[in-house]
Parts: sequence; structure tokens; C-alpha cells
Amino acid sequence: MHARLITYQTDDPDGLLLGFQRVAHEMEPVDGFSHGYFLFDREAGKVISISIWESREALEASNPLADRLRARSTESTGSETVSIERYEILHTADSYGVGALDSH
Repeated sequence: MHARLITYQTDDPDGLLLGFQRVAHEMEPVDGFSHGYFLFDREAGKVISISIWESREALEASNPLADRLRARSTESTGSETVSIERYEILHTADSYGVGALDSH
């Protein structure tokens, strides 16, 4: 599993959320997409989006679409993309138990 973590700075978190909601349906059917999260710190004007992918190849193949969707979701709010990072997910924990992921 792999993740793309994008950090935004915004004065309009509600508008940015609306932008994300408008484009999310286009990412959902992409091969290898698992799920995503949108995290807000309203006081700091900081937003983080995390998308989870079944493989590095799926994440990398989604880059062009992700770039287009990110531009569309931020354009009306004047939000700034601060950073785009990619990570391999090595370990997960949830209410069902804890386990390491096979990274191969």
C-alpha cells in the first residue's frame, strides 16, 4: 500500500472541501485507488488530503489525473498547494487489530 499526502494552505476550508467533493467521484474508479481522507485544521487554515493506493505503480499512474483534479478543486478558493509527498505504508492499526503490511 502507498499514500499520497498533500498539504494545502487556505482561507476557505469549506470551499476547498466542496471542491474536493466535486472531483472525488473521478478518482474513485481509478485502478488501484483504495480510499482517501481530508483533514482540516480550521484555525491554522491547513488542510491535508491523503489518498491510499494498492501499489506504487497505481499511485504513480494516477499522478496526471490527481494533478488535474487538485487544480480544479483549489481554483475557486485560492488555496495553495504547499507540498505533495508520497509514502509507502508499512504498518496499520485499527479496531480489528494491528498488523504489518507486506511491502512487496
